[in-house]
Amino acid sequence: MRYLIISAVFLLLLGCKVTTVKDFTKSDVTKKDVVSNPYFSNPKVDYVYKADISVYGNDFSGILVLKKITSQKHRMVFTSQFGSTFFDIEFENGSYKINSIVEQLDRKIILNTLINDFSLVVKEEGTVAERFYNKQYNVLKNQDDKRSNYYFYDLSDVRLQKIVNTTKRREKFSIYFKDVSEDLIAKNIRIDHKNIRLTIELNLLKQ
Repeated sequence: MRYLIISAVFLLLLGCKVTTVKDFTKSDVTKKDVVSNPYFSNPKVDYVYKADISVYGNDFSGILVLKKITSQKHRMVFTSQFGSTFFDIEFENGSYKINSIVEQLDRKIILNTLINDFSLVVKEEGTVAERFYNKQYNVLKNQDDKRSNYYFYDLSDVRLQKIVNTTKRREKFSIYFKDVSEDLIAKNIRIDHKNIRLTIELNLLKQ
């Protein structure tokens, strides 16, 4: 009986193992491998998007402006089409500062999720823990405390197409970068969560 219980627990844990790169081939990490996200790295550009955020049945629609204001700091302001501010947040070196946020979004689970999402969106670089590949992608794994971030680079043009954030056993959310311009601006960005009702979609309005 004890053997059966141990076997069942082992199989359960094995079945819960993250499947993000399940069918990929693992390869050695080289000195040239580096996690790189170029999409919000130009301080000369004001990144302006039509933004739609849906969270637990509440929908927020408006304009999101993202600006790199120093070498390590980004500022993100999300306003309604009438000019009311939903949130104004600064990100710097893994930390953040909330200048303002509406009550509907200022709830622990929602706020922490938004911070995690957008911190990863603006994170420009990181070290590589593991490397994988298949016929379509080169994948670089970055370890971030208890979470892992898998960066998927298209082999045809070496552009970052998505980031998948995971725990040891399951995927938490994915960020998709689509319709990338020659000057490395993602015209469409979508963030999908696996276990909570939150989606974020950004569509470029201005370069």
